[in-house]
Parts: sequence; structure tokens; C-alpha cells
Amino acid sequence: ADDAAKADKDRDEDRRNKLAIRRVRPAMKGVDWDSDPTALPYMLYQVNKRTDMPVYVNNDGLDLASPELFRHTVIYFTSHNRWSLNEKETSNLALWLKRGGTIFLDDCYLRGSAFAEAVRPELTKLIPGAEPILLLKEDPRVADAFRMIYPTPWPGEAGSFENRPWQYYLLDGRPAILFSPNDDGCGWEISTPPSASNPIGEGIGHGGDNRTREVMYQWAVNWLLFAYTH
Repeated sequence: ADDAAKADKDRDEDRRNKLAIRRVRPAMKGVDWDSDPTALPYMLYQVNKRTDMPVYVNNDGLDLASPELFRHTVIYFTSHNRWSLNEKETSNLALWLKRGGTIFLDDCYLRGSAFAEAVRPELTKLIPGAEPILLLKEDPRVADAFRMIYPTPWPGEAGSFENRPWQYYLLDGRPAILFSPNDDGCGWEISTPPSASNPIGEGIGHGGDNRTREVMYQWAVNWLLFAYTH
């Protein structure tokens, strides 16, 4: 017990004053939440390299029903499969959102999947009556979302590859839940470590086109800073 307490204390100290995202491990069986294992570590690597801000990486799955959820500001959930939150997960996550947490949902299939079909009905359990809003640059509530560091085309406008606008859900006037239908995690993941000649590593998804992946990393950097400051 003493060793476990010390390990928790060390992790807490290591996480302080660092940008972090934890990926969600739902209780429901058959949800492939760990489909893109290199996605978050290398997205956070890019955040660090591009902003000089320190990051904390823990790629373990986060139990939404546990108190550990409240140690984090931003979490990430992806899968190909249909998902549903149990009663404890729903109540815990709803309270966490109310206290200022932000969750990013990412359809791991790109062209629509059972995961995407579950988004709206599950989110109405968290925010009753919630309706998806397209994340567009004309919307003053999200006007800074894609110009925190990089002025980029918005999802749905980047004509060089297939993509659609993100969506968001409001809670107390704040975009607390973001949903990408574009499988951004597949763009973040890598098959080889970054090198001097290829500083973002070779990609796995989205055809391995580094021009496409560069845009997706820029979106990720912008959005993460937006999530921490809005």
C-alpha cells in the first residue's frame, strides 16, 4: 500500500503543469478503445516540439467511473464499435464535464461507423437535450479553435484530403465535448520514430501523406491549447 501511494504521488508530481490527454477505456466489452496505440503519445510529442510546452504521457486506458478521471482536464475516446456508458460512468463523466473537463471523441473509421452512431444518444445522457453544432469559423464561440498557434484551414475546408467539419456540444456556454468524424488519431499515429529527415515520423493512416498529417498535427496543437484555455 505504501509503495502504491508513493507511485501515485510520483505520477501526480510528474503531471503537474504539463499538458496531458488520457484515452478512455469504457467498461462496455468489445469496444476497441486502444485501436491507435501510438496516436496520443506522438500527438503530444508534436505538441511539445511545436510549442516548447511540457507534456505528460500516460497511454493507459482511463476508467470513467473512477476518481482518477478528476485528475485530468482533457480526455480522448476513439473506437470503431458502438459504445454505451453505464450508470456510474455517465454520472461521473457528467460531473467531470460540469467541473470544466473536455472530451474529444474521434470516429476511428473515418467514413462513419457504429461509434459515430452512438455519439448523439450517449451524449444526451450527459447533457440532456444537447444538440451537435458544426464547428465553423463563423461561430464566435470557437473562433480561436484553429488559430491558437497555426492559422490553418478548418476541418471541412482542407481540400487536400477527405475531411468533414468537427462538431461540438455546449455545456454552460462552453464547448465541452468535441467530435471529429475524420479519424484524427489515425493521422497522428506513426509506424517509425521521428528523425531528422522526417521529423513527424512515417504515418500509418490516411495514406501516410505527411502533408495531410502536418495539417492534422496543426489542428491537434491548436485544439489542445484551445481546450485548456476555454
